[in-house]
Amino acid sequence: MTGPAAGGRSPIGSRYGVRVNRESAYEMLQARAAGRVTGGSPVSAGPSSGQRGTAGGKLEELLWGTKGRQGMVETLARQTARAMGSQIGRQILRGLLGGLAGASRRR
Repeated sequence: MTGPAAGGRSPIGSRYGVRVNRESAYEMLQARAAGRVTGGSPVSAGPSSGQRGTAGGKLEELLWGTKGRQGMVETLARQTARAMGSQIGRQILRGLLGGLAGASRRR
């Protein structure tokens, strides 16, 4: 759906109807890996915030994560919150349905 025909029919076609970068993430990673293997410099400019060089920095990344990745603490907190939320919701639903069913049985 690229090209001038798509842009004429859609109000946003002029902005999103044209492809800008056709290089996929896979191709970018392959080029970066090839640069490291051949001894060339990697494609990325400068060290990332995740490359600290100390064992404490790696442990900190593992526990707390980085900008693009969850750490173990955040993952554990999310799982715990989900489990507690679903359990509380289940108890509320059982209480409501049990109260309705119990009232009709008593009569």
